[in-house]
Amino acid sequence: MAEEQKEIVWQYGRRQGDSLPGVILKEDGRYYVKSAFYANLNEQVTRLSMLMDVSRSIMAEIDLDSLLQLIMQKVTLVMNADRSSLFLVDHEKKQLWTRVAQGASEIRLPLGEGIAGDVALTGKTANIPDAYEDIRFNKEFDIKTGYRTKSILCMGIRNQSGKIIGTIQVLNKKDETAFSESDEALLAAFCGLAGISLENARAYEELQLERDSLEIRVQERTKELASEKKKSDELLLNILPFEIAEELKTKGEAEPRNFEKVTVMFTDFKGFTQVAETMTAESLVSDLDNCFYYFDEVMDRRKVEKIKTIGDSYMCAGGLPNANNTNPIEVVLAAMEIKNFMEKLKEIKTNMGQAYWELRIGIHTGPVIAGVVGKRKFAFDIWGDTVNTASRMESSGYPGEINISEATYQEIKDFFVCEARGKIAAKNKGDIEMYFVKRIIPELSNDEGGQVPNQTFFQKLERLGS
Repeated sequence: MAEEQKEIVWQYGRRQGDSLPGVILKEDGRYYVKSAFYANLNEQVTRLSMLMDVSRSIMAEIDLDSLLQLIMQKVTLVMNADRSSLFLVDHEKKQLWTRVAQGASEIRLPLGEGIAGDVALTGKTANIPDAYEDIRFNKEFDIKTGYRTKSILCMGIRNQSGKIIGTIQVLNKKDETAFSESDEALLAAFCGLAGISLENARAYEELQLERDSLEIRVQERTKELASEKKKSDELLLNILPFEIAEELKTKGEAEPRNFEKVTVMFTDFKGFTQVAETMTAESLVSDLDNCFYYFDEVMDRRKVEKIKTIGDSYMCAGGLPNANNTNPIEVVLAAMEIKNFMEKLKEIKTNMGQAYWELRIGIHTGPVIAGVVGKRKFAFDIWGDTVNTASRMESSGYPGEINISEATYQEIKDFFVCEARGKIAAKNKGDIEMYFVKRIIPELSNDEGGQVPNQTFFQKLERLGS
C-alpha cells in the first residue's frame, strides 16, 4: 500500500523513555512503529556497504595518478556530493596542491590558506553549511568557473604515523542539506582508507622513480664505461696493430709470428744532435712531433705499420700483421711521400733562416719475427736479420735519398726508376748491392717529376696483390 494510504495515528518526538523520534502508523487495521532509528540504520548499512566496495577498489590501485582520480570518483559517490577535490601536502614547499580537482585545473595554495589549507595545517575537520559565510572561503574559484559552492565538508588525510598528507573536500550535497555527523563519520572512514592507499601509491611511485633514476645512472655509467673503453682501445691501437690488440684482449696474450716477406724502413735525421743543441726543448719536441705526425699519417694511408721511434729515428714495416705481396711497393711510396715532405720543410726553414734536418731513408725486404713484448707497457716489435739490414740501408744512404737493398729492388723495379749504386760496404754485413729510388716509372706516373702514381699504377698494384 502507498505511503499516503497509511494512517498516521500518532507522531511522537524524543521524550523520556523514547529512544528515537518516530511515528505510529495504522495499515489494514494493524498498528506498527516506523522509527527514525531503523531508517538511519538502513542508511548507514547502505553507505558502509558502499564504503566496503570502494575500499576494495582503491586499495588495489598503486598508480598515484589513477588512484587520485579513483578516490575523487568514489568519495563523490559515497558522500552523495556534487563535487570533490583532493589536495596533497607538499611539506617541503609548505603548499597544498592537487593533481585532481573536478571541474577545475591544478590548484596550488600556501599551507594554511583557504578551508583546505587550514584543515591541512590544523587537522580540524571543517563542516560548513554555507561556504560564503566562512571567511576562509575564496570566492574567486566560483567566479572563474561559474560554480556556486554551498555546503563544504573538508577533512585531513593522515598516514599511518598520524601525519597529515592531504585533505579531501566534498561540496554541495545533492539533497541540498548540510553535511551531518554521520557524513563526517563516513568521510573519516574514507580518509583512513585513502591515507593507506596514498602512502602505498607514493611508496610505489618513489620506488619507480628510484628504479628509473638507477636505470638512468646505469645507462650513464654504461656510456662512461663505453667511452673509457673506446679511449683505452684507441690508446691500445696507438701502440699495437688492430689484430694484435684484439688478440691480446681476447686471449690475454699475443703469440709471436713468422712473416716471410716484410719490407722494413728506417729513417734518421742527419745532424740532428748539432741542430738540436741550437733549439729550445719546446721547439725541438714540436719539430719532431710535426715530422712524425706526418709520417704516421702517411703510414696509415699506405697501410704500413709504424713500429716505433727511437730518438730521431723512425721505424716502420709493410706486410704485417696481415701478410701481403704488395708491401715493398707500398713502403717505397710512403718513403717518397715523406722525402718530398722533408724537402718542402727544408725550403720553408731555409727561407726563414732556420736550421733544418735532412732525412736519410733505408729500406730492405725479407723475413721477420713479430710479437708483443713487455708486461706493463706492451710494445709490438720485429726481429731478424731483415731489421738489421734495413738499418744498414739507412746508415749507408745519403740525405734526401731513398736507399734500398737488392732484395727490395727486385720487388719494385717494375714500378720505380732506380739508380744502381753497386756494392756498398755495410757495417757487420759486408758488401751489399744498393740502389737509390729516383721516381715512379713515367707510364705509371701522374706528374712529370714521377712522384705521384696514376690509375694504371694502382691497377697494376691491385693485380699484383690478387
